[in-house]
Amino acid sequence: MFKNGVTEEQIIAGMRDDFLADANKRLSLLRKSREAARNRDCENDSLRVFRAEVHTLKGMGQAFGFPSLTMISRRLEGYLSTHTEEVFADDDEVALFIDSIADIVSSGEEPDDDMLDTILGGLPAPAND
Repeated sequence: MFKNGVTEEQIIAGMRDDFLADANKRLSLLRKSREAARNRDCENDSLRVFRAEVHTLKGMGQAFGFPSLTMISRRLEGYLSTHTEEVFADDDEVALFIDSIADIVSSGEEPDDDMLDTILGGLPAPAND
């Protein structure tokens, strides 16, 4: 326990809650970027914004106890590696990745190994596979 009466577990739980709130904001940005691409809003560079948010989720997932988010985000980065803005706008499978990330974030729990295998098995393979 620290001087202010807060325990280490409380600090870690608070950081996890902050991460989940931030992940929800990033999911919103992913969805907005997808919508902008679908609407052919060329001023927003939707694919670049989308990739940046995915990269951030990838880096933060492991650090905050969600290695599944890191794995899914890594897979999504590979999947998007050959996408142009036009391909990105028309690719309906991108939503599978977003939904998988959203399901984990909304649950607030890291899936067990069997569930993670199921999730990853339902996602498109990266372009380099």
